[in-house]
Amino acid sequence: MCGIAGWFNGSRDTELLSAMLSAVQHRGPESFGSYEDDVAHLGHARLSIVDVEGGQQPLTNEDATIWVICNGEIYNYPDLREQLLARGHHFRTASDCEVIAHLYEDHGEQSFSMLNGQYALVLWDSRRNRLVLCRDRVGICPLFYTFVGDTLYFASEIKALLQVPEIQPEPDFASLGAIWTTWTLPPGRTAFAGIREFLPAHYAVVEPGDRELVAHRYWQLDFTTRDWRFEDGLAEFSRLLHDAVRVRLQADVPVGAYLSGGLDSSIISSLARDYASELHTFSIAFAHPDYDESDYQKVVAAHLGTEHHVVFCTGETLAAALPDVVYHTEMPQLRAGPISMFLLSQSVNEYGFKVVLTGEGSDEFLLGYDLFKETAVRRFMARDPESAMRRRLTRCLYPYLPDRDKLQRGLELTFQHGLDHAQDRMFSHYLRWSKVARLQSYFLPEVRAQFESEMVEREVEQHLPADFDRWGWAGKAQALEVMTFMSPYLLGPQGDRVAMAHAVEGRFPFLDHRLIELMNSFPSSFKLHTLREDKHILRQFAASRLPSSVVQRPKVPYRAPVQDIARASASRYVDDLLSPEALRSVGLFAPDWTQRLLNRVRSGGSFSEMDEMALFGIITTQIWYRTFIQASQREPAGISLRAARADAMPTWHP
Repeated sequence: MCGIAGWFNGSRDTELLSAMLSAVQHRGPESFGSYEDDVAHLGHARLSIVDVEGGQQPLTNEDATIWVICNGEIYNYPDLREQLLARGHHFRTASDCEVIAHLYEDHGEQSFSMLNGQYALVLWDSRRNRLVLCRDRVGICPLFYTFVGDTLYFASEIKALLQVPEIQPEPDFASLGAIWTTWTLPPGRTAFAGIREFLPAHYAVVEPGDRELVAHRYWQLDFTTRDWRFEDGLAEFSRLLHDAVRVRLQADVPVGAYLSGGLDSSIISSLARDYASELHTFSIAFAHPDYDESDYQKVVAAHLGTEHHVVFCTGETLAAALPDVVYHTEMPQLRAGPISMFLLSQSVNEYGFKVVLTGEGSDEFLLGYDLFKETAVRRFMARDPESAMRRRLTRCLYPYLPDRDKLQRGLELTFQHGLDHAQDRMFSHYLRWSKVARLQSYFLPEVRAQFESEMVEREVEQHLPADFDRWGWAGKAQALEVMTFMSPYLLGPQGDRVAMAHAVEGRFPFLDHRLIELMNSFPSSFKLHTLREDKHILRQFAASRLPSSVVQRPKVPYRAPVQDIARASASRYVDDLLSPEALRSVGLFAPDWTQRLLNRVRSGGSFSEMDEMALFGIITTQIWYRTFIQASQREPAGISLRAARADAMPTWHP
């Protein structure tokens, strides 16, 4: 993947375009390219993966009337290229992204549904005097935009937009409230007022004089099930998963794989091993034993015979990296997972790799998360809320938690909340959202007054697929999880943003749209077979490929130890961030409550997972506010972006 930036319907300014590309140079550190005329201004910072020597962007068609910049990969480009050659097209490069310009020339906006890949692209159609934006189906590659008058600015990251003098960073308080409800941002929102994220699976056409962007959906989730025989479904699942891995190994550079020790990354590594004579795998190990999965990682690496590399994360290394993580994710965080992924991608880069395969997507589309089991249990409880037998089903949940039995009574009581709303559209997520929203009490009352309590539900409702109400409970829960967690969080702050901070591209076989459509057509019994067996069809597929200890291992949430971060000597900047003076200067959080929370977590006294989440959220919100709002793009320690030079940037003029 790469970094893109530019604007439409504005005057030429090569220095500004260079500054915008410099802000995302970590995404594409190898070369800059640009196209400028009197209307369109396209910039590209390249990470060379396919056609390393010749694939410089922007790319164009034969008569240079269509120009495209793309952050991402087109996996079916060999087939598309052959079809286009047969239709008389001529190619200048061997780049996968060049097919976009030629395909658009023949098919217009319909071409986007023909792409299999991960991409955020901007296309200048000079013949029709219009700019076209498009993003991949599930939002793997980011794209942000804003208008200044009738000039549209766009970029892979918000920090590039902030290079525009007229764009001043301001917090969007309603969005901050949403983060402190759903862990992340609603579809299309950012933490900055006036700056939007372009929606996955959409394209938009912009013409001179437009002052708003109207997006059109070209693909949508569909959880309409089919009547499958399990054997037939398993065979088709096997075929498509094999092919999804195979096409994602297409590269002119080596491809590695993340290996967490769980089922998803292990099966992807296993399949990659089928196609690669040598495979390097990369893992995270934690000093804190409750978070460490390294024993399982070693078992899988030995079983597959990979060249295995481990990043050992301590509280010190995590704490030291946190300011950089907030800088790259550009939003407050309530979960610490992005820090260790940031360190992992740094290690991948140091070993000379640009591309890694990962296992994201399996849990969302094969009902692997606790949230789906919770929903099944709560729906069953709702039929007879007084039944003690039904409440006891909660014993099947969270087998990985230490002191699990001590939590039982509290779980039974918690699960009874909201059972009278079991038929509501967002029933599956209400319990999580309401629990997290209580943490908003750490904000000052005048800040909370700017939150919009109904905003999350309202924003999600606007983007629900047309057939949402026709699906069963599982399909509805899956769609909400994809829209409110996978796309905006797992693929964003915890995925693209921390990987591309070190110029590492993640590729996601489970998110191949062909495989998604297949998995969504399976009945829920193929996925959540029992409360103790999720991802049933994947486990059956993996049984002959992986050790049984991995195949039968329960799903364990990916976490990082916040308490170790708070107690590390490297986190002494937290004392400054959370001092009464600093808190009053920012003006978001109640100083007394915040100080008591910090002392409780640091002292080793009694604190809960929600306490950890609250403390981490306060720390990262303070860092975000200081970095982007107060300092207006001041670079945190450890970040050094090499300035772009206009004379180092190849530029095409009409």
